Amino acid sequence: MKDLKKYIANSKLTRLEVLYEKLVKSENGITIKELAQELNVSAKTIKRDMQGVFEPMGLIKNGRKWRIDTSKDTQEQNDEEIILEVLDTMAKSAGNSFYAKAHPLLSKLSQNISNPIHTNLDAEKLEEKDLSNFQILEQAINTKTQIVFKYENKLFQAKPLKLAFFSGFWYLLAFDMKKRDIFKKFYLKNIQNITLTQEHFQTDESLEAKLQRVNSIWFNLDKPFMVRLLVEEPIRKYFERKPLNSQIITGKDKDGSIEIELEITHEMEILPLVYYYIPYVKVLEPDFIANKVKEVVGEYLDQISK
Repeated sequence: MKDLKKYIANSKLTRLEVLYEKLVKSENGITIKELAQELNVSAKTIKRDMQGVFEPMGLIKNGRKWRIDTSKDTQEQNDEEIILEVLDTMAKSAGNSFYAKAHPLLSKLSQNISNPIHTNLDAEKLEEKDLSNFQILEQAINTKTQIVFKYENKLFQAKPLKLAFFSGFWYLLAFDMKKRDIFKKFYLKNIQNITLTQEHFQTDESLEAKLQRVNSIWFNLDKPFMVRLLVEEPIRKYFERKPLNSQIITGKDKDGSIEIELEITHEMEILPLVYYYIPYVKVLEPDFIANKVKEVVGEYLDQISK
């Protein structure tokens, strides 16, 4: 036994293997002192081994005793595999060209992507030319390079800001330089013949913050205004599960309904949502949007009543 201890002490790899086995098999844990005595090394060496090697493997301390929880490793691995499976399934919704590029990359991370997960990503199909344009635009945005392109038979020079995904469609958000830097949205599939120029541009933090708060393709860079909605109990869960950008729950009523506030820059950022959830959503403020809903719904009821 003495010779075994000497061999273990002189072989770090073997010591780590034995140490790992003991930490895994010890259901109630084992102290550093006990491990040091058994492996014939100092307590400092054991502590260094555990902190440097075994912490990412689920090392747990309970009082003075230590053990490794292998279920933590397994759960993290399972979580990663599920995420990859979801991404792979979503990639199929983006079209064959996109999936042909995405699947091999995801497969490198997960050796066998064959899963029972189904996602219905409401997205248009991206073709090879769209992916090529996507890559060029991404480069221009990252390097803040001005671009020239053809769009609906017109030539544009623009400062590209973001590639944005709204309601299943991709858009380029940019400043139209021929219109004194007017903010515009360009439908990705209609963009052609993109050329990167030698000119660069700068943006400020306030612009970046505005772009992060957008809710839909209808937004603009004007000063936002507040909208208050009453969301009734039957659909409340959808607003709690997936809050809108800038959404704040300001009140909860006894009947299960909630009041929410959010900031928008254009009425069409919120009107389609209200129409979709009628009669379970009501506009409390501002009055001009509440009146717009009444007007549109009234006209619709008149039409179907004839």
